[in-house]
Amino acid sequence: MIDYKGFIQKYFRIKSIEGKIVPFIFNSTQNMYYDQLLKDYPTLEGIRENDLKARREGFSSFWEAIFTTDFILGTLGLAPIISGQVISHKMEEVKPHFQRISMFLDSYLARKSLERSFFLDVDNRSSYMKSRTGLELFVGSAGSKVLGRGGDTQNLLWTEIAFYPNTPIINAEDLVTGAEQQVPMGKGKIVRESTGNVVGDFFYSEWNRGDERQSNFRSRFFPWFIHKSYRVKCPPAFKFLPNEIELRRTYDVDSDQLYWYHLKMTEFKDINKGRREYPSCVLDSFLTSGSCFFDLPTLKWYLDNVKPPIHTGLLAPSGVFI
Repeated sequence: MIDYKGFIQKYFRIKSIEGKIVPFIFNSTQNMYYDQLLKDYPTLEGIRENDLKARREGFSSFWEAIFTTDFILGTLGLAPIISGQVISHKMEEVKPHFQRISMFLDSYLARKSLERSFFLDVDNRSSYMKSRTGLELFVGSAGSKVLGRGGDTQNLLWTEIAFYPNTPIINAEDLVTGAEQQVPMGKGKIVRESTGNVVGDFFYSEWNRGDERQSNFRSRFFPWFIHKSYRVKCPPAFKFLPNEIELRRTYDVDSDQLYWYHLKMTEFKDINKGRREYPSCVLDSFLTSGSCFFDLPTLKWYLDNVKPPIHTGLLAPSGVFI
């Protein structure tokens, strides 16, 4: 089994949020997630993930680093031959994703004193690279209509999948389920990661199917407060809003975390959009955009307090459930 964490932290470099190029050391959320993956997929094979998360917790960079590791080791003959695709929700994000993958590759090659041209056979420097032994890494957008069906891709990353187009011409369900047929059953890695969007869309349905174990995907939720860097020193005797006090009581967040959340929410004109971007619960992720008949606090109260039915099944003519 590949020690992805060890390889990435030894060889890869990444641009920090401050704009500095630094060694890629897993953050707290990435460490926690990696441990979960090792527990649920001991060989890190046949991974199927629906990841619902807050903004900027590092999921895209995490999986792109793993895909790049597969690309490098497969090219060197030290791992199975695994090609990969990364699909962003819009064309403007293709180049940044590819640049990050390129930085991972370049940092490894620099450590090994290898030239990029020696390692790669095709390299367009914007969206596609092919190694001299035939492995491919491609970055595209959900609206480009260039995804293959029936190729030999084994790694697929769908980033911000909840925001993929849904039109009569192209829609998320057809796009995703069609392209995923490239990956053999029980092999490779298929990852759908996103912040939430609206109730009833493809990602909402798929996340719930995975959560209820109705599909072969595992659904995970990563609220804002598990990300350890989301904290700002709270001023003494700062008065939090009632809903923020409720967050502290419900999720056991400390004052510095809660003050960060308070400041972050002031950046949004629509507080519901802020809750979607930095959710505390799954409901926040999917019920903070679009229009609802009931206001969101009332709807959340009803959903939190709903009780399971006393009986389920068919009602016989005698009035007895069967």
